[in-house]
Amino acid sequence: MKPVGIPGHRHLWYNINNEPCKNIGQDGITSMTSLLTQEQWDILDGMRSNLGLAADLAQAKISLILPLDRSRQLCASAAKLSGKRKAKAGGDICFLSVFDQAEPLTRSENTEPEEMTRAADEPLMTQALTENTVTEGFREVAPGQFARLKVYPICDGHNRCFAAAAFEDREADVVFWDATMDFLNGSKTDYASNSCYRRLSSIDGLVLVNARDGLILAANNAARHIYRVLGVGHLVGRRTSSEEINWNGIDNVLYTGTAEEQELQKKGLFLDFRFIPLHAAGSIERIIVVIEDVTQLKLKDEELRVKAAVIREIHHRVKNNLQTIASLLRLEQRRAASEETKVVLRDSINRISSIALVHEYLSGQGTELVDINELGNGVYRTVMSSMKTPDLELEMKFSADNLRLPSQQAASLALVLNELLQNALEHGFENRKKGTLTATISRLDEDGGNREKLQGKAAEAAQYSGNAKKETTDRLLLLVKDDGVGLPAGFDLQKAKSLGLKIVQTVVQSDLKGTFTLEPRTDGSGTVARVVIHI
Repeated sequence: MKPVGIPGHRHLWYNINNEPCKNIGQDGITSMTSLLTQEQWDILDGMRSNLGLAADLAQAKISLILPLDRSRQLCASAAKLSGKRKAKAGGDICFLSVFDQAEPLTRSENTEPEEMTRAADEPLMTQALTENTVTEGFREVAPGQFARLKVYPICDGHNRCFAAAAFEDREADVVFWDATMDFLNGSKTDYASNSCYRRLSSIDGLVLVNARDGLILAANNAARHIYRVLGVGHLVGRRTSSEEINWNGIDNVLYTGTAEEQELQKKGLFLDFRFIPLHAAGSIERIIVVIEDVTQLKLKDEELRVKAAVIREIHHRVKNNLQTIASLLRLEQRRAASEETKVVLRDSINRISSIALVHEYLSGQGTELVDINELGNGVYRTVMSSMKTPDLELEMKFSADNLRLPSQQAASLALVLNELLQNALEHGFENRKKGTLTATISRLDEDGGNREKLQGKAAEAAQYSGNAKKETTDRLLLLVKDDGVGLPAGFDLQKAKSLGLKIVQTVVQSDLKGTFTLEPRTDGSGTVARVVIHI
């Protein structure tokens, strides 16, 4: 059965439902947790939930060890002993099994844990379990290579030892091991929902504070480096209430009894502090302080905010300039004597307005993605207001899927939609008193289908070719349909002289890398324009 569980852990005994497995290992070992009390199981469950963070705090590989008897079943916990004697793991310990294991993210060696080993091969672990005492020494991890090993017994509320936590590291920086074991002893499964208990990076500072008097007991190299930059030469021995330290988060944690996170700015540095209380005998004895230098993140965030504001301002100015050009063309349109000139100017105004709509949208957003539904509706309203004649009773419909496209694609699509609507209004309803004009923008299914199945030549056109990237599967379909007079006899799109259709062909093929067809409707009179592009 494949180990599953929290990322960064080596889980050995959990199935896909995160429950203890009934059969363990390749030898078909029977359930090892059946002899655990509910309290003991809750203790182990809390520890495994936070084992990754514990490994980061200790900067060591941590293994949770369970004792097995000769039949490879979990040794029953000893009955509570009288007086001050400690309760040892009951039964003869013959094997040791890894319940869970985690390594620090900063120094993970990616070694696979041994699921089971003989107790005689691990004397320090066996001694910790049998004598219910902390053991310490060295363990040979490879020929001639030794790692420091410290093993802590894990006991329930009756002081019965039923498991052990083994800390192991070759670099032997053990200053935070005792504090980390205190953290594990108080671990709860609900810590995972608290951001204060997220894992550490290699550059995070780590400080251990005595909760009673605020005295700094230990600090790692990263913490010392951060405060050297701030002009504080020595951290250890200082009090957190001193002027150069001044961590008021310590008082807040002592008052609430829960972990807290604060962000402070000191001499140009942005520092994120996490204050994690260590409980012992019902009170907070020590506090672990995690210090993360987030200065570069803050500077990058500010840089991005400035860039976003500049980009929005550029879009705003481009929109204003385009609208000014459109206004000037409207003045020329009113003064033009030739009807042909008026039509040319009107078409140009609509084209400019369609592009201006894209920049108007981007000037008010913090993203370079454009909502196609909103943009398409804007283009649709602009064209209809400028070209619909009073004597034409026209039923107009526009719909679009919830899609967002990059600004360059959106601008090209807006121009194409504008041209197709103009073409339909200008040529589709000559000598007509009423009609229907619909436009839809939708995402194509992987098999090429959408709300309306592609038929005939359009189905062939929808097969992406030419400059298209064949590995792309997401496609977008723009449909503009009318029930007007239809196409003239012998119409050939490739030979059409209409400027609008030339613009559509050029934009679709060159900018959008798509296909464009214009043909008679198969379900009645009129014309249907289809544009298929990859997104």
